[in-house]
Amino acid sequence: MYRLRRALAATGIVLVGVSVLSLVGALDGSGSDAASLTTTLPSTTSTLPPAPECTEADVQVLEDPATAWATVLVDTARAVPADFGPTDLRNIADAGFPLTDGLAVRSLVVGDLDALRTAAKADGVPLTILAAYRSYAQQADLFTKRVDELGNTEAGSRVARPGHSEHQLGTTIDVTSEGLTDVDSSWGSTPEGQWVATNAHKYGFLLSYPVDASARTCYDYEPWHLRYVGRDEAAKVVASGLSLREYLWQLDPIDIAAGATTSTTAVSADGGSAP
Repeated sequence: MYRLRRALAATGIVLVGVSVLSLVGALDGSGSDAASLTTTLPSTTSTLPPAPECTEADVQVLEDPATAWATVLVDTARAVPADFGPTDLRNIADAGFPLTDGLAVRSLVVGDLDALRTAAKADGVPLTILAAYRSYAQQADLFTKRVDELGNTEAGSRVARPGHSEHQLGTTIDVTSEGLTDVDSSWGSTPEGQWVATNAHKYGFLLSYPVDASARTCYDYEPWHLRYVGRDEAAKVVASGLSLREYLWQLDPIDIAAGATTSTTAVSADGGSAP
């Protein structure tokens, strides 16, 4: 039934607008700021309604994140089970990055992550990884830390609640320029940030939270946050002109409105610049 819903959704999307820029940035790398290198989403029509407004809920995803890693939707309403954790994690050193304790991705990510690293280095913009897989417990610790530092209201606007982080899938990374140990939204304007916005999708990685799209993605702009969905799926998302959340919702349009509370503030999925 899930595959049928995906097929209907995929055939129901008809583009009627013109995308000035691709989902992950400008095609030619021109421009001097992050906005020039991030999506201008086209208008679309569909047999399905658009993705719902951003809400806060705890609706457990029906798909198995282990097998539906490319298409499972994780946002402020849909949550990964607390006990989910990939069983095939490999250190980022297997993708050519320095060996770093605690930084791992699923084995299925390694090949394209290595290709991404190699291409960035060849183009003179070497990258490093600040964060990768994060368990439910680790996300809970991060959330609690932000609450202690900032208070409940401010913390809630800067970090995803446990279960609602794409990092728990084991297919998501936070990147920055080689030699840096932190990142913020201004990084999107750097040569490395521009390269990522323009090229990451070629290797199967997408910006989950592009600029000026928080109403659709439910999270603030994060030029460093890349989710791996595979090269084929990434190409489909870019061609759709939709944000990743919108695209994935069209594949599996489950109504989660009942019992959810509309969120009035976009949040940072990774707790701001902290990995």
